[in-house]
Amino acid sequence: MQLLLAIAYIAARWARDVVWAIQRPHLRGVRVVVVDPHGAVLLVRHRAGPYAWVIPGGGIDAGEAGHVAASREIFEESGLHIPVTATDLHGSFGEAHPRHPCTTVVYAVTLAQVQTPQPSPWSLEIAAARFVPITQLTSLDDSVEPGCLRRITEVCAAQPAATSW
Repeated sequence: MQLLLAIAYIAARWARDVVWAIQRPHLRGVRVVVVDPHGAVLLVRHRAGPYAWVIPGGGIDAGEAGHVAASREIFEESGLHIPVTATDLHGSFGEAHPRHPCTTVVYAVTLAQVQTPQPSPWSLEIAAARFVPITQLTSLDDSVEPGCLRRITEVCAAQPAATSW
């Protein structure tokens, strides 16, 4: 079943990229650095793509506030109900997507208590979700997207957001 979900996800990504190549939309996205009380960061593993592990995130729907999209994406990708507020804004980045004009807004949330992610086993997009200690980010079974690593480092070191993804 996992193989079928992976194949379906790859086909869906390919179809999306074809549509985007034709329409050339300006994409609005959101990402969230979620840190637990022990300093571990929530990562989600995509079924396919150049980088398997990323911080939760996705598209911002028309008329949707960024922080609302952030909470929605955390739930969709990890099963966790984590409220994100406008004051949790870490930064805004242009051109985060390699082939399409894009603006990505990043929020940072620190949890008061430990939570256990439980992504849907039927998700086309997400294969796994877990909190990973900062010291283990580079020793995962697959690589973490470099821009996500930069955002995690900034948030955990209390540094301001860089100007590029």
